[in-house]
Amino acid sequence: MHPVLMPNTLLQNRYQITQLLGQGGMGAVYQAWDLRLSGRIVAVKENFDSSPVAQQQFQVEAALLANLNHPALPRVTDYFIEPNGRQYLVMDYVEGNDLEEIVARQGRVPEARAVSWIVDVLSALEYLHTRQPPVIHRDIKPANIKIRPDGRAVLVDFGIAKVYDPTRKTQPGARAVTPGYAPLEQYGYGQTDARSDLYALGATLYFLLVGQPPPEATDLAAGLQSLRLPSAQGIVVSTQVEQALAR
Repeated sequence: MHPVLMPNTLLQNRYQITQLLGQGGMGAVYQAWDLRLSGRIVAVKENFDSSPVAQQQFQVEAALLANLNHPALPRVTDYFIEPNGRQYLVMDYVEGNDLEEIVARQGRVPEARAVSWIVDVLSALEYLHTRQPPVIHRDIKPANIKIRPDGRAVLVDFGIAKVYDPTRKTQPGARAVTPGYAPLEQYGYGQTDARSDLYALGATLYFLLVGQPPPEATDLAAGLQSLRLPSAQGIVVSTQVEQALAR
């Protein structure tokens, strides 16, 4: 692979970018070689928001993420801010396909397999949500859950994770909305907490079982659409799982 040219001094000194893995309005994720540890492949998350507020938030939260240790979470191994204000978070590169890719290729996922993957992520969320202070991921969706070659699920992309503070509303630079997965409180200036992650994970399970995302939270709240559970679509799932989805 040919390296992608990146005009950032610290980044160039530490990592050789080899591939753009994904990009959105708030940032990008790259695959890279760690130049200080020969042969080690990492994922580099770049945050485009260079405002002082974003930099301050990044410093606090990257330091906390660097201390996380769970088998369903990639390790954060480095973080830094370039002179231009852009922030970089460096994590283990997780091999495998994400859930969006798997459903696009194979279609709906059998219940037992889907629930097994969701349980892996639930274990990671329990770990994150019981930190002091708690860590809220805030961007759970099929594209951010990868399945390793050994079949276990890993929750990736901490680009908009935040430390939970009940006295603070969501900062503008930390907002992100993925239709179908983002809960209602994430659309405005509401307070996100652990329940926000559970909503998004429930929506992800719905996607695995049905093959498409649920309606957008704003449409559900306004009564413009209703949630059609799997049984209403002729898809057989256990009563327990369907009740969990409805809740």
